[in-house]
Amino acid sequence: MSEKKISFIVKIIIIMCIFPLLMGNENCQIQEQLIDMLNQKIRPAQGQREIYISHLTFMDPTTGTSLFQTEAGKLINNAVINGINQAQKNNPSFKHNAPGHKLEDTDGNVNKLVNITFDPNLNKGDKINKIITDLMNPANIDVIVTGQYFEKGPLLDVRPLIIVKKEQKIVTKVAQFKKSEFLCSDPNNPSTKALCQGAHDEISRLVKELLEQL
Repeated sequence: MSEKKISFIVKIIIIMCIFPLLMGNENCQIQEQLIDMLNQKIRPAQGQREIYISHLTFMDPTTGTSLFQTEAGKLINNAVINGINQAQKNNPSFKHNAPGHKLEDTDGNVNKLVNITFDPNLNKGDKINKIITDLMNPANIDVIVTGQYFEKGPLLDVRPLIIVKKEQKIVTKVAQFKKSEFLCSDPNNPSTKALCQGAHDEISRLVKELLEQL
């Protein structure tokens, strides 16, 4: 619910509450309860802490490599950041790359994540612990947003995922696109490529939904 809508509803309730008083009726318990409910929805919960989020460029599980230097990786990053920004608007406790709480999206950091993720000598629990120890703790962050991207014949699988330090878990969602539905000409510069609008919106939506599960 937008702030304008909330403000409008509160004003209506206040008017409803004042009107009975003018008519000699001092019982406004129902209206007061409604205002309390709205206030609970607007205010963050007592003791709610900030959740520090950073993102790393996607990985290709087929080759066990980073997409950091690729066109697809850079374009997916734009959609991911858009999804994080959307989640931040709905939850003010989310802080993306806040000062002192930032894991830089560099080739080196992405390769660290790749090496841990695809290490055949580590089980899932060991991988999560190593990611937390080697990447998240030094950066003082709570969540990494990243993902996997790979081609399956004429189709592309794009899997945004979040790594959550507190629960020591990885949560993912999957989107599948035809190649023709993934990369399109940039409307502002036809000589370059951009994510097709549908692909961009879908990736952003999945990232937003993953963060909203926190």
